[in-house]
Amino acid sequence: MEELTGDIILEQLRKGPAVTAVSAGVLCLILAICMGISALMNGFFFIVTLILAGLAAIALIVSLIALYKLLFVKKHRVLQQFGNPIAMAGCLRAGGTVALWQTPPYRKYPLMITEEYIVCPARVQSYLPLPEIRSLRRCAVQHTRFLRILFKSRSFAAARALSDSHKDRVFHQHHPMPDTERFDVLFLWDQKKHRHRYFVSVADFHDVLAFLREYQPEIQVKPEKTI
Repeated sequence: MEELTGDIILEQLRKGPAVTAVSAGVLCLILAICMGISALMNGFFFIVTLILAGLAAIALIVSLIALYKLLFVKKHRVLQQFGNPIAMAGCLRAGGTVALWQTPPYRKYPLMITEEYIVCPARVQSYLPLPEIRSLRRCAVQHTRFLRILFKSRSFAAARALSDSHKDRVFHQHHPMPDTERFDVLFLWDQKKHRHRYFVSVADFHDVLAFLREYQPEIQVKPEKTI
């Protein structure tokens, strides 16, 4: 936590919108080119041309929204609770010294729980005050295929982080991974019903749930799901 600074926080917050803006922009360009070809060959009011135009417009809107978030990253909702990224970095560094629970340093995905909040220091947008948590759910990752995880978790980041190649899946079938290297997904819902995602080692999951339920006993625990 000592190395967390305001600049690192801004870099973390910019990463998602930057990827979305570029991806949506490239998709918009491809769709626009296809629309132009279709218009030349079949006319602008041809059904395929109109569909391509609509999809290009949607991609353009998504790209512009992401670009807006990228340019005005300092207005991110998580920073509004602190005022600026420097103040947030100082708060999280201080929290690391009084944390109720932290993942061991050798874990792939860090997680910290204090009496006031839960956060993944490597993804500060995951910051969530404990009093705002209303419900939680554990999603056990059993079949680590990209599309399966994407469909079940509805998160591209989760699918990319937790999926394995076919070669790795075959290897793990004969050589099961220890619980310290397997990760499940913890979903938390806040007062506004926004969903927050955290990767938790299977070996640590019961400890994390115990701390959350101890300090927020009103949390509704939803039935566990398997991905």
